[in-house]
Amino acid sequence: MSTESPFKSARLPALPLFVAPDAGTCCGTRAAVRGDIEETWVGRDGSQLLLRPVCPADIARSRSFLRGLSYGARYFRFGRGDFQFAEAELQGLCDPDPHECAEFIVLAQAGGEAVEIAAARYCIEPDGMSCEFALVVTDAWQGSGVGRRLMKALIRHARSRGLKTMYGQILATNTRMLEFAQGLGFGIEASAHGPAVRLVRTALSSATLQA
Repeated sequence: MSTESPFKSARLPALPLFVAPDAGTCCGTRAAVRGDIEETWVGRDGSQLLLRPVCPADIARSRSFLRGLSYGARYFRFGRGDFQFAEAELQGLCDPDPHECAEFIVLAQAGGEAVEIAAARYCIEPDGMSCEFALVVTDAWQGSGVGRRLMKALIRHARSRGLKTMYGQILATNTRMLEFAQGLGFGIEASAHGPAVRLVRTALSSATLQA
């Protein structure tokens, strides 16, 4: 199995109060500029869920989350399913530069432990007006509404920073994700990466935030 991630940039390196003490609010010196989005709710199966910004203390949790993804989930998110993240890449995921990227995770209470079940991020383009997003939800939680809630938080956060456009690169075979993006107000376009990839894009002023 390859240990080299197919994505080298921070943009797509790849891509969690009621729970255990180490799963609380944001930690680290960058917490104040990460944004203050934090939500708790009850999942469709009765699980207690928490959405919040990622922080450096999440590295072990995120490692387990990524290792637990199916081959298919990894393939659709990262373009390959047979790789592992290097430790430095995990550290970059859990401690993004807040002036470049924002990442949020969703945690579920499982057996007294806070388990990461989804993650989404965006990274700002050099123009300072647009950003690229990426999202991954563990297989067991796909279709539960977690991904939609996470994307809505990501969109709100990007809007609050004055960004105007959000886009993502999605494999053409990932029809479920393409339909999901359309439901949030994203249009589908051809991608510069060729016919195997679709570009989804929305003006943040028109992206859908309703449940």
